[in-house]
Amino acid sequence: MRAQSPLLIRNWSTSDVPQSQRYDYYAHALATAIFPIQLSGSAPSAFGVDMSAADLGGMTVIRQRGTPHRCFADRGNIARAEGRTFHLLTSTRSAWTLEHLTRERLGPGDVIMCDSSIPFNLEIGNEFNIVHVALSEAWIRQWLPAPSVLVGARIDANDSWGRALSAFLQSLEPARLADYPLPRSFIGDHIGSLLAFLAQSRSAVPPKPVKTEGAAVLDRIRDCMAGQSREATLCAADVAAAVSISVRSLHRHFAKSSTTFGAVLMAMRCADAVRMLESSSFSRLTVAEIGRRAGFADAAHFSRVVRARVGHTPNQLRRAHAGPSTHDDPKEE
Repeated sequence: MRAQSPLLIRNWSTSDVPQSQRYDYYAHALATAIFPIQLSGSAPSAFGVDMSAADLGGMTVIRQRGTPHRCFADRGNIARAEGRTFHLLTSTRSAWTLEHLTRERLGPGDVIMCDSSIPFNLEIGNEFNIVHVALSEAWIRQWLPAPSVLVGARIDANDSWGRALSAFLQSLEPARLADYPLPRSFIGDHIGSLLAFLAQSRSAVPPKPVKTEGAAVLDRIRDCMAGQSREATLCAADVAAAVSISVRSLHRHFAKSSTTFGAVLMAMRCADAVRMLESSSFSRLTVAEIGRRAGFADAAHFSRVVRARVGHTPNQLRRAHAGPSTHDDPKEE
């Protein structure tokens, strides 16, 4: 067998920098190995991650081990990325949550594919060991002409092809790839073949009924609102202009679904706020600040909306999921 070329393996560890610099250091490492990503979580002194990466040409195998945190990418991060990439992720030891097209709760061994051109929010609530394989668009299209069929949907570790893909991904360790007993191209061929089988099995599922024109317009309206619901000044006229319809038409589409623009907007803001209240990643924020971030300009209104919709005040939700917090608001209607 012809000798393989030397393999460059890069390593990063937050233990190499002062505690106060750990988030900035890891964010820079992610931008170097993957693409620009933002971080949040507990105090820097409690945060620690070790990461290694091996570039196989069109494919980078990455291992990430560390403590709970949240990482996310918005449109600004995406605009700074050098190019479109796709990412296979699986956790070997803990459950985690990913918002990417849909919201998925993934258990150990489950796999998911992400598209770097779509915003994401990833929350890891426990110590983790994640295998991350970054794929160039040119590489993945050799195997999947339409990779979107797999993007954002959980690949169950207990399904036949999912089990095979998960087991192979979990066997990959950058430090061991330098002495891999087979040509390294085998790694890409094996992953590509499994993805092709998965895509074929999902494409065989009967297609969903085609939506009516009105339902499609309402989906566009909702998508637009979801992207701007955190803006406190958002109004129906703004959304109507963004989707190129009249305000009257916008209200008519909601009426056909027995709801209103205001009700949908409040539901989106409330869901966003509840997610932050229940997440340890936002424990350093006051309840009032979470309300502002979700799009509520008035703290009292925020409290009333949350209580009316979920049966508990924002402070009660926070205590139920994180215990007594120093960032509870002293007064809450």
